[in-house]
Amino acid sequence: MFANRSQKGFKNNWIVGINDWHHMNDKINDHEKSQTHIYASSVQLHWSENKIINRHTEKQISKEADFWKNVLTRIIKIILYLTEGNTALRGNEGSGKNKSNSEGNFIRTVKLMSEFDPILYELLNNESLKTKYLSWKIQNEIIDLLAVELCRLLCKEIKDSKLFSIIMDSTLDITKKDQLSVVLRYVVIDYHKKSIEIKESFLGFFELKKHGVADYENLLYFGILCLNVKNCHGQGYDGVSVMSGSNSGVQKRIMSVARNAPFVHCCAHNLNLVISDAAKSTQVANNFFATVQAIFNYFSSSAPRWATLAFSEDFARKIRKKVLKKICPTRWEARHESISALKQRYIDVL
Repeated sequence: MFANRSQKGFKNNWIVGINDWHHMNDKINDHEKSQTHIYASSVQLHWSENKIINRHTEKQISKEADFWKNVLTRIIKIILYLTEGNTALRGNEGSGKNKSNSEGNFIRTVKLMSEFDPILYELLNNESLKTKYLSWKIQNEIIDLLAVELCRLLCKEIKDSKLFSIIMDSTLDITKKDQLSVVLRYVVIDYHKKSIEIKESFLGFFELKKHGVADYENLLYFGILCLNVKNCHGQGYDGVSVMSGSNSGVQKRIMSVARNAPFVHCCAHNLNLVISDAAKSTQVANNFFATVQAIFNYFSSSAPRWATLAFSEDFARKIRKKVLKKICPTRWEARHESISALKQRYIDVL
């Protein structure tokens, strides 16, 4: 019953029966010493004590699963710690094909934690473990999963609060991709604590391949946000026509669904435009900013002149000073940076 029928040299005499009664004692003695009988007796003993092989295998699998669960928990905590402080992981440095003398912040943190944590120590030093979950692809995948889950939780909180307002704006990143930032403002009511909290949640940057009104609508209606726009009670964008257009802009499309969602032009952006236009009304201000821009163009158009300005003889002192900045035509606050930099480097410019 308990014999291993796939074992080499297995005989089924004691299963189908024996009729050689004259040599029965010899056959019994030989069978009791055989590997087949010894293995079957061991299995029968474990079975009688409720210690079957599957149970031992299950314990081993459970132990291994707990180990990898602990590993992933620590990796996720390290990623959250680094990203919370806007620290680059640089997970592809010092590993894989990208061998270098320096290691990325993620790998360095893992090695530091392994000096005090037995789980990470075993992960790094056990040569039998081929899988480490430390590659840059795994890091990016974990970050994506965390972002999706966080966005899902925020959207659930927003849907539970019913009413919300939308704030959106787009800008080019360093790779020249247009990234749309989405912020939702809503009220959370805690009936148990009898408290009201006003929240503004940043849901992330979303890349749009096209910039038509339908593309913005699809992101809100059917994308990762999947919001019920009928509950929208406010909109805030800049003055670009695709967003604020009174006939076919995003704000008009949303108001056709949610009548109580008035559009408000971004006050900060509006103030910048008003002050910039007011400054253009006087020739003195125009000449002043034109001169500041001309000085910037003069130095930035020539690498030797820029190097002379940035790295003169007193290097240790000059390197801490600001470099010249160009005039921004729309953001008035940015002009302060340009004037401040020119004021600080005025003697060097002369």
